Parts: sequence; structure tokens; C-alpha cells
Amino acid sequence: MGKMANTKFERIDSGRPDTAVFKVTGRLGFHENGKIKRLVDECLKRDFKHVVFDLSEVSSLGGGVAKIFREFVRVYEEKGNEVRFVVVKDVVNEFLQDESMSLKVHRSLEEALGSTGPFADDGSADSGSSKPTPGYVESGEDMSHGLPESEEVKCEADEENKSKDSHGEESSSDEKEEKSGEEKNAAAGSSDVDSNIILMSYDNTVDTSVLNDTKVDDVESKSESANDSESVLIGETKGPSDEPTDITEASQASNARDDSIISEIFDSSKARPPEWIENPVSPFEGSKTEETPAKEEPKSDLNKQLKRRILELKTLFSISEDFNAIRDKRKLMDIFLLTSIAEGGVESALFFENLGDNFTVSMYKGVDEATARALSFKMTAPIKIADERILSIDEIPIGEDERNMLKREGLEFACPFNAGEKLTGFVILGRRFKGRGMKDEDFEFLKILVNVARGAYENALMFEREHERTLGIVKTLISLIEENTLLKGTSELVSRYVGMVAKGMGYPDEYFKDLIYGTVLRDMGMITVSDLILRSPRELTKEEWEIIKRHPEDGARMLERMKFSDHVIEIVKTHHERFNGEGYPYGLRGREIPLGSRIISVVESYAAMIHERPNRPAFSELEAIETLKENYGLRYDREVVDVFSKVIEKELARSAEKERSLT
Repeated sequence: MGKMANTKFERIDSGRPDTAVFKVTGRLGFHENGKIKRLVDECLKRDFKHVVFDLSEVSSLGGGVAKIFREFVRVYEEKGNEVRFVVVKDVVNEFLQDESMSLKVHRSLEEALGSTGPFADDGSADSGSSKPTPGYVESGEDMSHGLPESEEVKCEADEENKSKDSHGEESSSDEKEEKSGEEKNAAAGSSDVDSNIILMSYDNTVDTSVLNDTKVDDVESKSESANDSESVLIGETKGPSDEPTDITEASQASNARDDSIISEIFDSSKARPPEWIENPVSPFEGSKTEETPAKEEPKSDLNKQLKRRILELKTLFSISEDFNAIRDKRKLMDIFLLTSIAEGGVESALFFENLGDNFTVSMYKGVDEATARALSFKMTAPIKIADERILSIDEIPIGEDERNMLKREGLEFACPFNAGEKLTGFVILGRRFKGRGMKDEDFEFLKILVNVARGAYENALMFEREHERTLGIVKTLISLIEENTLLKGTSELVSRYVGMVAKGMGYPDEYFKDLIYGTVLRDMGMITVSDLILRSPRELTKEEWEIIKRHPEDGARMLERMKFSDHVIEIVKTHHERFNGEGYPYGLRGREIPLGSRIISVVESYAAMIHERPNRPAFSELEAIETLKENYGLRYDREVVDVFSKVIEKELARSAEKERSLT
């Protein structure tokens, strides 16, 4: 993936020393928790009377950041101070707000800094250099100066170093020492983790119950709690004894970097007034109407709209890259639905798949399983699949009972989803959070998002067809192998059971197809072994065994020339290794053997036992399982045998039940 846009922080001159205004641009995901925490800590130290956070150009807000903001507001307002926010994007406002408290949110910075209301001049403002709040360590900065006049500060190491160079001569000796430490950290390779994060989970382990509370943001919050271990509650005192002793260099560099960024924001040598102030007159001085700033010119409005549009396009570009990197249809749709909720600000999203006669739910987010399974509908008339509009539920040609059923579950919008000329299904979206309706720009964004997902879905279909063609070639090759060995008829059985055991053991999805290829091609090297050896009813000589034991490496070399993946080749090389180290060709033991090969070893032995051989009769299924259990820890991995035994026992139980139902 290409590099995503940086999150930017800057200080805006409010024209008054007791008021601090901070503007943030980009995305505030969990990677920015540290910077936001240090920013609010600094505000607590300086004890500004008023603080404004301008989030008008923030496209999405992480759960951890929102919690830090809310806790800061609680602590700050208990001190008799005030905090306001400027938010334009509805989904950011939804994630910022919380039922437990009411935040002061405005649509523009001019409105937030208006001369009426709580921010009006009450004569009680101080210099902004009050004593630090207990529990917050002094930074060593000179706090006697007035409001800083800062310029834009980017979250990039090279920008920090340039800024330090330009102000080095003017800094105090304490500041020089601080900068020297920051430069050392930067030289050590400190870099910000990319902040342009989509609010979704990529590990395919999202707890869908979280979404039922209409708080999609909690999905990211889980990730934040695991990754941001340094985060503590605002106002919590931390003594020297609480300092961790095992902080890594990377963590120290990251902390120093965040400190550097926040120090830059509070640097008194740089500042700019808000864009809408032509003459920086404080709005808190009781100015007359004719002295207040004029409304923004149309050009300024266009600039803001353009900036928002650029942010949206960057978001869509990033999403497009992520979608197109996914090769599995179900995983793609899972992430697409979660992205639709996060970016569209809706309560739920479901994919109704076209099964010919009707449309049923195959993927869902934001509703429980019982609800999803109960929903389905039939089309009463054809629909133009070229229609890319976001439709209301009333516009879908379905029966009234089915329509009412969808409405009862809070589903309001529908997007036809097609792959090529075929209507694959519908993406059905729930209502907006807290009952807010869709705006034109929301429909436009969702329409583009659906089109991006359609393209990625078609790519996944092409990949699936390519996989099927490759698998067809593989099956042809294996049929040739089976003709020359005693394996005839076992490939389908072994590959099916290997797949079932791998799923039960959580085998990585990205390697699952390679595991199946490796399973069916495991004995490719047997082509080089003479029929006289393979079909011999007598016991093989030592020399004949040595020839057979070469077949894993012979097969791996063949597959290398055919450009199969390293994962496939590794499985073919090691599928005859044994857990106690007595296998071949390398004598690997225990966990040195790849998991895929350990699974194949168990299943292949089972398949061999239940088939007749020239020197013995076939075992029953239960006899074969008992033999495997007697040998785990020796030839086989006990964990694999346990999972495989459960698979076979379930199959035998189903077969017995089927026989009883037929009699």
C-alpha cells in the first residue's frame, strides 16, 4: 500500500492569552492517542480558561482519542474552565459524543470563539501560566510568555528537525537540552506510525455484538486498549515508582517524538490567526458589531469544501487499495460492511446474496444472528443493475410484508451489488446513528464506496476462477501420480480431512489454499520411482527405501520449476517427517515440523489404514482412530490427533443418524 496522509496538529492564535485553540487535520486513530494525551496534559498544566479543539477537518475519530477528550472535558470543567469542539463531519460528532455527558460542539471556529455565551469576556481570565495540576510533571519550558504564535506542525521527523534548527539560537539552555534529546531520538530512527487508519478490523475477528449497541467506534477501541498501554486517565497521579523498567528503545523514541510535537505546538515563536480574522481583534473584548470579523468570503468556503473533498478522496483511495488486496470474497464483504458502518455512520449493514429464487443474508454487521437468519425477500420485478443510486427500501421491488419486515429492523437504504452483468445481491443499510437522515454528500460517498467494493469483488471472483483452474490442473497431475502408486482414490479424502482439521486448528486463511495444493501434490516425486518398487508385495530393500525417501525433495524441485509458492513447497518437502524425529528426509521433530505437514501426517496415515494393502486388510474407522491415539507423541502431534478424532467421530455420528432415519 502507498503511504497514507499524515495527521497534522497546529496552534491557532485566539487573540487572548487565557484561550488556547488547537486545529487537527486528518484522521485521529489509536496511533495518535499519545499525542492527544500529551496535548491535554499540557493544557491542564497551563490552566487555560478556555480551550477549543478545531476538528472540522478530521475525517474520523478513534474510540481511544474520544475517551481522552471526554475525560479531559470532565476534569477541566471541574476546575471551572471550559472546553469547546468544532466538528463538521457527523460521524466524528457521533463518536465524540457520549450519553454520560454533554459536550459543547460548534460547526465553525468563528461560532466557537463568538463573543456571546460562556466564552464572553468575564474579566476573570488569567495569563495562562497557572501552576501545574497535581500529577503532571513540569516540562521545563518557560511558561511566563503569553500565547504562542505557532505555524502548522506536521507529524513528520524531518519537519521537527527543521523547526528545531530554525529556533535553536533563541531557545533557553533548558530548551536546547530538550531539543538535543529529541534530535537523538529522531536520529535513532523514530517515526510516526501512519495515522490514516480505517475504522475497521482486518484480522476478521470482530465481535459483532459490539456493533449492536450502535457504537461501531468500540471496534477500534478494543484495538486501542491493546496497543496503547501507556495511556492513563486524565488527572491520574503517577509517581516515580510507577515508571516501567522495561520500556524499549522504540517506545522511548515514540514518547520523545510525541513530546517534541506538542512542544512545537506550544512554541511561542510561531502562531497564526484563524483564517477568517483579517484584523486579529479578540472576540472576547466586547467589540462592537462593526468590529467583528466579516463572514467568510465565497473563496474561503470553496477552499474548505475542497479540503474536505481531498480528505474524502484520500480516504477512498486508501479503502480501494485495501479492498483490492483481498482475494477472498467473504473476507472482502465482511470488511466492506464494517467500513460502510464506520464511514457511513449507520447502525447496521447486511449483504443479501442472490440465490436464484430469493435473496438471503450471507454476511451481516450490527444485528444479531437470529435476526439476520430470519430476513429474506424475493424480487417482484427486475431491477436495473446499472442503476448505481442508493435506493430507499421503498424503491426495491419486493412484497409489502417483506418490506415491512426490513423496516422493523431499522433497515432504510439499499445498494444493488452486481459482478459484471449479474445481480449478485443487495447491500442493505440501517438508519443513521440517533435517527439522523442521510445528506447528499453521504449518499455520494456511499455510492463511490459501493463501486469500489464491486470492483474488488470482481477481482476476487477472477482470483477464485484462477484458483479453480489451477486446482483442476493439480487434480489432473495427482490422478497421474495415483495410477503409479497405492494411493488411488485417497487424494480427495485426504485433502477434505486436512481442510477440516486445519479449519478446526485456526490455520491462517492466507495459506489455506496453499495447504490444499501441498496436500494433493505431496507425492508428486513418486513419478520418479519405478513401478516395480511401488507395487512390490515383498519387503523393500534398504536401497529401494532410499529411493522412495527421496520423493519429497524430488517433488519439491518439480513444483519449484512450476512456480508454486514456498508454502506449498515446504509442505511437500516435510510431509513425511514424524513428531519423534524418525521421519524423512530431514529428521525434524515436534514443532520444527510445519503445522500443515503435521496435519497431513495424521490424515494420510488414517487414509492408508482404512484402505486395503497387499500385506494386510483394511482397518475400520474406529480401529484407525485408536491406532493414531496410541501413537501420538511418537509419530503424530497429539493436538492434531485430538482435533481429527473429533472430526471423524462427528462424521460417524451423522452417518449413523442418517441410517436410522432411512430405516
